[in-house]
Order: sequence, then structure tokens, then C-alpha cells
Amino acid sequence: MIEPDGRETLVWPTDLTDPTPPPDGLVDLLATHRLVVLGYYPVPDQSTPEQLRADREDEAAGAVASVADAVRERGVDVEETVVFTRDHEETIDRVAAEHGADAVLTPGTVHESITRVFVPVRGDGNLDRIVSFVAGLVTGSDAGVTLYNVTGSEDAASTGEFLLRGAADRLAEEGIDRDRVDWTVERGGDPVGSILGAATDHDLLVIGESEPSLRERILGNAAGELVDAATQPVAVVRDA
Repeated sequence: MIEPDGRETLVWPTDLTDPTPPPDGLVDLLATHRLVVLGYYPVPDQSTPEQLRADREDEAAGAVASVADAVRERGVDVEETVVFTRDHEETIDRVAAEHGADAVLTPGTVHESITRVFVPVRGDGNLDRIVSFVAGLVTGSDAGVTLYNVTGSEDAASTGEFLLRGAADRLAEEGIDRDRVDWTVERGGDPVGSILGAATDHDLLVIGESEPSLRERILGNAAGELVDAATQPVAVVRDA
């Protein structure tokens, strides 16, 4: 949920058996926003969440605090939470909903700073939220935005161009200079492979979750394939 002051809320899930902080370049982009660090501790079949919490609560709290403190030291407003769970996908979905999160982040490599954001666009009901999220995310930074659509026919390419021009106009309306935004329509090819290839020189991907929920996005489909294959961090904008 975008706050009244324009801040966006993002969730950073991390497995507390091997906690990973967000890369510094991503943290710097989030400096004016709010981050929820979700530390989840996987519960093995031979145990219960209650038993594992009794045994590992202090360890888990220390692990999530180390991640949150590393982000907090760079000036980001951070909230932290710990969950012992057998189903981390459901946990991510639930915690994101509880906090009114605009997006969930996934790990990836940022070499220095985020200078280019890659946004694959498709004709779905989440497009307005994606564009609004991207505008809020890059406001206050110098990051550029690439809008991208991959299609299989000439007629569909015309539709894709219409979508991208509209998205670029929306970004301009929200205060993002037009010279920071470019767009590309690509014809043919495997959508996932085409997106990954076109995004090679970018530092962050922003995609919309697939219906009906973030849980389905994690479990599979094209968006899930992107998350699994991307080397960059991915922000999955929730369809709330």
C-alpha cells in the first residue's frame, strides 16, 4: 500500500538458515520507501513450528535483526518479522497482504547502483499498479526505465506499442522525465527467453504477479520462470 507520503512498502523474504541482505545498490534505491524484512525459518517434517520456535527463536531473531540492521544503517525505514513455517510461499503471500505491501523482492546481483529498471509490460489489469509502483520507486533517483513488450504477431505488436506508449505517458504524468524512459516491442520468440535477453544490461526487473496470487507466481508460470532465471533482483508488484 502506497503511504500518504508517497512511500511504497516492499517485502524482502530471507531464509533464516542462510540469511541474505538486499544488495547495497537496491537498498539505496529504497532509501525513501519502507521495507519489511521477512525472515522465515523452514520447519522440517519431523518437527512443528511451535517446537522449532522454542528451540530456535533467539537464533532466528538475531539472524533477521542482522539483515534488518544492515538495511537500517543505510537510512531505510525497516520493519522485521520472523515466521516458522512449512510453506514459505504461503507465508510470503500472507505477510505481504498483512503489511499492505506493494511488491515482494527476490534476490539477485546488483554490481554497484541501480541505473536501469526493466519492466516487461503485458495487457493485464495490473498495469496501472505496475506503472504507479515504478514511478514511485525511481522518483528521487536517476534510474532510467525500459518498458518492454514481446508479441507473436504484427497485430499484437500494434497493441503492444499502444500499451507501452500509454505506460510511458503515465510515467511522465507521475513526474518521470521522458528522457529517462524508453520502450521496445519485440516480435516472436519465447517470452521468458526474450525478456531475460533484453534485460541483460539492466539492474532490476519489475513484473506483475499472476492471478490469483503471489503464491501462484512463486509456484510456477511465466512470471515464476522469470524470477527463477533472472540474475538481477526482481520486484513482483502485487495485484492487491
